[in-house]
Amino acid sequence: MEIEDGQLPFLDIDIYRKTDGSLELRAYRKPTHTNLYVHQNSQHYPANKHSVFSPLVHRATALCDQESLAPELTFLTHDFKQNGYSHQQIERGMKPATRTTKTEDKPISTGYLPYTQTAYGTISRMLAKYNIKSVAIPPKKISSYMPPTKNAAGLRTPGIYMIACECGKVYIGQSGRSVKFRIKEHERHIRLAQPDKSAVAEHSFKQEQII
Repeated sequence: MEIEDGQLPFLDIDIYRKTDGSLELRAYRKPTHTNLYVHQNSQHYPANKHSVFSPLVHRATALCDQESLAPELTFLTHDFKQNGYSHQQIERGMKPATRTTKTEDKPISTGYLPYTQTAYGTISRMLAKYNIKSVAIPPKKISSYMPPTKNAAGLRTPGIYMIACECGKVYIGQSGRSVKFRIKEHERHIRLAQPDKSAVAEHSFKQEQII
């Protein structure tokens, strides 16, 4: 539960109580917000970079009241500058979107091209001469080139396993079957009170006798 202390965040809105009792609405950001967006120098298609502006500007105009709208837009302008965008790019990106009707011929085909800042523009213009639409594919992330750090098979493979007891002792076993199956066997032997079939069940049985 959050208690009002002159203000109260609710979803994306920060509600402030003024001295006269009326409420002021501002855009809310968590304290951990970094104000980092797609940087202008990043290897992304220009349309993807331009799309950074519209949702943030729309949020400001939709949520903020007249008193807090101007400070919010100033804050966004500063953030965009910190992310490498020029004054002209910011001014163009913060303008309301306008819809235009194009009468161009429908493309006969679509080409999906990996985006690079130099080659994509040249190739897309060449394809446009033959009425072929170009779609930019973002480059792969570094993580896609690296092997997974975790074993996807997990406990479904044979191997060495460890079971810790509340008394502080640890049982280390090895199974030629899946580790998951062997652990279930230990659990079944404990549940059925069969200490002769499992060292873990035997230890559990002795602990119960001590208690």
